Amino acid sequence: MIRAALRAYARPFVLSSIFAAGSVSLHAQDEFPGHQRTQEITLHKGWNAVYLEVDPADDAPTSVFAGVPVDKVATLFKNPGNQQFVTDPAVNLTKAQGWGVWYAPELPEAFLKSLDAIDGNRAYLVHAKADCQWRPKGRVTGDAVAWQPDAFNFTGFPIAAVGGPTFAQFFAGSKAHKNQAIYRLVNGRWKQVLQPTAESMRSGEAFWIYCKGPSDYQGPLRAEVTGGVLALGKGPADLTLRNEAPHPLTPTIHHIAGDASPLPLSILIKTYGDPEAPVKSVPANLPAAAWQQPLPALEIAGAIAIPFECRSGELLRPLQGSLLKITTDLGTETWVPVSGRRDDLGD
Repeated sequence: MIRAALRAYARPFVLSSIFAAGSVSLHAQDEFPGHQRTQEITLHKGWNAVYLEVDPADDAPTSVFAGVPVDKVATLFKNPGNQQFVTDPAVNLTKAQGWGVWYAPELPEAFLKSLDAIDGNRAYLVHAKADCQWRPKGRVTGDAVAWQPDAFNFTGFPIAAVGGPTFAQFFAGSKAHKNQAIYRLVNGRWKQVLQPTAESMRSGEAFWIYCKGPSDYQGPLRAEVTGGVLALGKGPADLTLRNEAPHPLTPTIHHIAGDASPLPLSILIKTYGDPEAPVKSVPANLPAAAWQQPLPALEIAGAIAIPFECRSGELLRPLQGSLLKITTDLGTETWVPVSGRRDDLGD
């Protein structure tokens, strides 16, 4: 029933705000534990190219990598040119322009460290002393990839753990990236992806890709909310999804209830024909728990605006948060923090 109503509601939509970095005071991490999740990253002995999707609460490298056999970490803060990667990442990164490096305290070169915090939505080179699983926990912020034009960019994207898209499929909708050079780390050395139509992207993986000209591309599916958070208080707010792939795309919304107080959400459905209210919005209530909702397929350049409302009278705390994970049949993921507040709170 909800799916049919959403199909009727789908329409071309003028996008008003990019799903990018930003928050307001009531979205602080300690107020919304439901905005946190744990990312699963497999590290192999030696150098790994990693894309960290979550923003750790304690961002000190010694805390982020506590209990994990990692002794070196590097990230690119500023790319001053086009050739900021080398065939072998084991070179002395302290001499490479624009890089920040952390060394474990037990290493003799630890005093040379220039990286003091591990931030989310950033690509890293991580050196592991043994094969291991790294499970960083942190806040989902919704920061967008900021592309540097006419340069190689070190980045990554949220991808399904199984069945991710090929590089060609992921970047097919972007003129700035389609058919551009891509390098991924293979056995500790950077190698060019020579068959982007055959090589699949991996969850938690970072890579180098050339961006030709300016771009704000964030993947085949673009999620848009005001301020980077779907903030629900005294009224509804729209989550807008746009298809930027050169073919139809089918999304599914998953409500991730990460703590003991998940948000009670409703989707507003427009109804017609009531003599007293010819057009009105009726809430279709969703469980105050984990759920998933398939959406109609989005045609090329198509968009859908989904009006969400929080049933504030059911909130167990003054401020609560959850996460929406939007998956697609292409194997991509998009994470959107959603917050709710009781009606009796001031603005």
